Amino acid sequence: MASIPTRAVNLTRQLVAITALLPDAEGAVRHGELDCVIRLRPSPASQIYTVRLTYRHGRRPRVTVTDPPLELHPGADALPHVYPGDELCLYYPGEWHHHMLLASTIVPWTSEWLIHYELWLITGYWAGGGHTHAATGTAVRLPAPTATAAPPPDTGAGR
Repeated sequence: MASIPTRAVNLTRQLVAITALLPDAEGAVRHGELDCVIRLRPSPASQIYTVRLTYRHGRRPRVTVTDPPLELHPGADALPHVYPGDELCLYYPGEWHHHMLLASTIVPWTSEWLIHYELWLITGYWAGGGHTHAATGTAVRLPAPTATAAPPPDTGAGR
């Protein structure tokens, strides 16, 4: 049985959905490309991140953090879970499709990535799963953790 092809969401509609979710988002559609700057605070304890989202039909959405600059954990040589150029890796290949709204997929996935990034800065462990990316931009699936940290001892405090 043949499947019914899905249509890509119009880029202007994508921008309208993003600004409905985040009224201070700034963006435009020019020459067939959506270019949008959004500010995200992934949790009440988080700082505000300025993020640039670009998307052109037929290509994957590209997300980069423009402010503050992303830092490395003291024991790391590179940021985890990013493509070359520090472009965020937000989903597995085939998980996002052009008929999906960026506002209900890429934007919340970016917030989730930022939370994992903040935890990685503290612990040095990337808990977000996914792939690690070689300099060529190819993905290699991250292995599952082999051991978990022991829970803190129960001191009875707070009872």
